[in-house]
Amino acid sequence: MVSVQLQGPEWFFGMDASLTAFAAIIAFCVAFVSLRVYRITGERKYAFFTASFVLLTLGFVIRAATDALLEGLFVTIPGAMTGTIFFFGYVTHILLTLTAYLILVVVTHKIKDWRIIALLFLILVPSLLISGSYFLSFYGLSAIFLAFIALAYYQNCRKVCKIASYLVFIAFLLLMFAQLQFLLEALHDYWYVGAHLTQAVGYLVLLFALIKTLLKPRNS
Repeated sequence: MVSVQLQGPEWFFGMDASLTAFAAIIAFCVAFVSLRVYRITGERKYAFFTASFVLLTLGFVIRAATDALLEGLFVTIPGAMTGTIFFFGYVTHILLTLTAYLILVVVTHKIKDWRIIALLFLILVPSLLISGSYFLSFYGLSAIFLAFIALAYYQNCRKVCKIASYLVFIAFLLLMFAQLQFLLEALHDYWYVGAHLTQAVGYLVLLFALIKTLLKPRNS
């Protein structure tokens, strides 16, 4: 039987699902804008960016729906079903999200060897399964992936020195800090609340950066 363990304080239930749904909306907007940028510039990195944020959108939608069901926001589900909903909802969210981050790592670091890419994907699942806490393994891996993505964009913004590139770096840095805040939830519930807010700001900054790129694709 799967043990259901929801994160965050009870008074935050409902708000966490709302903020996750908000993150899904922003991720979808980022995917849409990056697709527009790809059609204008023809750069393949924006196609991968689009695919990555489509996966993130789906992951956030599933996470928000799972939390809403488990927290009884709209309907009350039978106790016998909570374990199944929790397991499939969170596992799907985790796999979609980590796959999205891994795509971004591959693109930002220009990894072209498919054997290395396949190895990275194959390492993901065992890393999650052997962990004693899926929350710790998920947020830990997410923080590592986002740190590498942020590093790549930091190196890029030092080369091009454009506002949009700095914004993208700041966005992924905020997203990395959000994962670290999720990890610190064990110390105090407010870290969990702060993580959701930091994550939302990170996606908003990223959306703004992409809109700027869309408006001036040749100069960003």
